[in-house]
Amino acid sequence: MDLHIHSMYSDGAASIDEIARKAKERNLKIIAIVDHSVEHPKGLNERKARKRKIEIEQAESKYGIRILDGVECGILEDGKIILPKHDFELVIASVHSIVPQKEMYRRLKRAIEEYDFHILGHLHAGIFSLDGRAEEYDLEILDLLEETGKALELNTHHSAPPEETLKLCLSRKITYSFGSDAHTVSRVGDLDHAKRMAKIFLKNGRFILDEMHNVDG
Repeated sequence: MDLHIHSMYSDGAASIDEIARKAKERNLKIIAIVDHSVEHPKGLNERKARKRKIEIEQAESKYGIRILDGVECGILEDGKIILPKHDFELVIASVHSIVPQKEMYRRLKRAIEEYDFHILGHLHAGIFSLDGRAEEYDLEILDLLEETGKALELNTHHSAPPEETLKLCLSRKITYSFGSDAHTVSRVGDLDHAKRMAKIFLKNGRFILDEMHNVDG
């Protein structure tokens, strides 16, 4: 189950049909198309989201797999996330700005506490890290994820979160998800790293789709 794929509706290179066909070839039963939200220059607006939903429904019928209609929101100043008016089935929130450590954690905490989303995306992805992570702050973030039931994404593309953070999850009942963060069709379903990290560090955790009652299969 690959729950983080980008299409041509934001900054991905593949169409919905191409993504669904590749997912079918790789025997994936459920995928999520989570194009960037309105804060991204190429992100979804209401018109694009409606059009994409039609293509998702067509691809579901054609290939016989479940395709979640999702979005990835950037976590902005004050932890804010912005969504177009659309009934998304899956919402990922991720930091995409290079900011100082304390500001990053402030945004993360505020977003988890105050906004409604399903998955915290690619925590500590290296390309967005200005001055690294701090264990004491990681513990606060993990506490909040447990308290709120929001999932921690295991992101293959960014190898995120790093093992130092995942070690703090060993005894926790963390909800988690798998995401390739694919922007090309060739990377759809590239989940080996994520699955390996879950097997090592999240034995007490639970996969997000087991927690979501509105997702079939």
